[in-house]
Formats: sequence, C-alpha cells, structure tokens
Amino acid sequence: MSLGSFIQMIYKLHFPKLPLSQFVENIWFVAGNHPEHTREKLLPDGAIELIIDLDPEPKKLFQDEHSEQFRSCKKAWISGERTRYIIIGSGNTSMIGIRFRPGGAYPFFSFPISELNDSVIDLDLILGRLVDDIREQLLEVDSPEARFVLLEAFLLGHVRRSLEADRLIMFAVRQLQHSPQFLAIRDLANTIGITQKHLISQFEKVVGLRPKTFARISKFQKVLTTIEQQKKVEWSAIASDCGYYDQAHFIKEFQAFSGLNPSAYLTQRGEYLNYIPLP
Repeated sequence: MSLGSFIQMIYKLHFPKLPLSQFVENIWFVAGNHPEHTREKLLPDGAIELIIDLDPEPKKLFQDEHSEQFRSCKKAWISGERTRYIIIGSGNTSMIGIRFRPGGAYPFFSFPISELNDSVIDLDLILGRLVDDIREQLLEVDSPEARFVLLEAFLLGHVRRSLEADRLIMFAVRQLQHSPQFLAIRDLANTIGITQKHLISQFEKVVGLRPKTFARISKFQKVLTTIEQQKKVEWSAIASDCGYYDQAHFIKEFQAFSGLNPSAYLTQRGEYLNYIPLP
C-alpha cells in the first residue's frame, strides 16, 4: 500500500542497519490520519510492501475507481510488484509496514517473488499463525521505535534464503533504475556476462517483474520525480529526457500506469508521490 494522505498524524520512518538494509528500504509507522476523501489511487512504483494493520477494522481494496465492489484486507497483507494502479479505501489508520528494495523480499519467502505480482495477498495465507503472533506483539507496545525493533526481529527470524544479495541482479536493478531510458536488456545481459534468457528468468524470480517491465516503471517513476522538481512542466522535454520515442509513446505509457493523461495528473495528484486522492 502507501503512506497516502496521512494528515494530522504520527508518521515515523526507520532505516534498518546491515544485513537488513540490503533488502529493506525502510520500515514505516503511521497513525491518526483523518482524510477527507473516500478512496486513494496508488501508482506502481517498483516496490513490494508488507503491511500489518493495527486497527480492528478491515481495509477495502476496490475493483477499480468506478466500482463499488471491493475485497477486505484484514490484519496483515503483502502488496506485490504492480504493473497498474490500485484503488484502496481511505479511513482512520494505524499501520506499520516494511518497504522492500527491488528484489529485497526474495530472501524472506520460499517461492518466486513473481507469484506476488499485481496482487494484494493476506499474509496469513503465506505465514499462518506467525501473523497473529507478531501483530499481538506489536499491539502490546506503544512506541513506534519499539515496534520497529519487533518487526526487524520478526523479519530476521523469517529468513528463508541466504542474506547474501544476488550481486548480478542487484547490479541490473541499479542500472535499470538509474538509466531506464538508455538500456536494452540484451546489452545489460552482455554487460553482466549472462544470457538474456537467464537474466529475464532470474530477474523475474528475485524482483518479480521482467527487466523490461521494471525498466518501464522506473522510467515512469523518473517522469513523476521530474514533474515534482519543476515549477513549469514542459512535457516534450520530459518525454525526451526520460527516453520516450515521441509524445504519443509517452502519453500511452503514462496512461497505462496512472489511468490519467499527464495534464490530468497535474491537477489530480496528491501531496505524496505515487498517490492520488479520489472523491
């Protein structure tokens, strides 16, 4: 999920040390938000998040922005890599979550991470009774800092593979994140010294997405970051600088990931990156 429009709230970030810092970008805690809107659109950002809800009330995951149909998420869930936006319900929230780096979730699960793609899965379906145990422990302490310590210990106690990062895949991730507009997957495989087929297979297993899809999302993220840094947005320059073939290609990709054309995004975007409040 996301941090969304949490206003008038407690908001804390924790950055783990080694060895977890190789795999976890941050652990976050939020409480006490009172949003005026009823739904939130969360855009694909290349990350996986594991979330434990400290509220008793289930959260809603809507079929789309126009539908009244939803499924309930209770207690804890994991949101896999996404290739399109999702719609969640707004409301009072007390949550703690782990934001994994790309490929960072892999050591903590015994299956290919691609099985989580475009899904929000109740965590007890994967971890069973352990979910209730850690949630009860988190509810027994009051401070965010104490909760961070508990969640770190939980994660370290749930290691399913070596905590030695896959250097080749992590190199590929960094290249695709920092230069998504320039890299061809074939050239990246040659640079690493493996076949293109092996790179795609291993990347999908560890990161979740195929390299080309991950590059597309990284490029989209570069666009959003560039927009936030500019007072006056020049769409043609952004499209060119971020490596899109032409304006039509740029608009098509932007709509695929956000459900909006770029101009509409400017008027509807929320206070935080990758987040759009809905009525």
